[in-house]
Amino acid sequence: MSPQGLLVLALVLMVVAAWVTLPLRRRAGRETEDADDKQLERLSMIYERILTNIRDLDEDYSTGKMNDADYETEREEWVQRGIQVLKALDQLGVRTPVDAQVERVESAEEIDDAIEAAVASYRRKSNP
Repeated sequence: MSPQGLLVLALVLMVVAAWVTLPLRRRAGRETEDADDKQLERLSMIYERILTNIRDLDEDYSTGKMNDADYETEREEWVQRGIQVLKALDQLGVRTPVDAQVERVESAEEIDDAIEAAVASYRRKSNP
């Protein structure tokens, strides 16, 4: 076979190999995206549960159902869990609505208000 024939044959084989492997590469990319989506959904659910637990703790404390020491200990545990979830979301490259609002606030009450506003905004979006 001539050198030009070998070159054409090599090019054709490369095109066929690329064409055959393209669906496999796409499927692998989709599986990675699906796994990221599932992890994002799972982390979002955990984060919402943490916010709910913190709100419940605050309510129990304000109604006198908890003493100061228990409240502070449990609230700090839930806040640390929330921080871990936010770090995991950050590793996924997700910017939560709370991030943008918390950057502008200074006190703990303002942070709580920013979190509440973000949760309300999220609920409005997910319940049309």
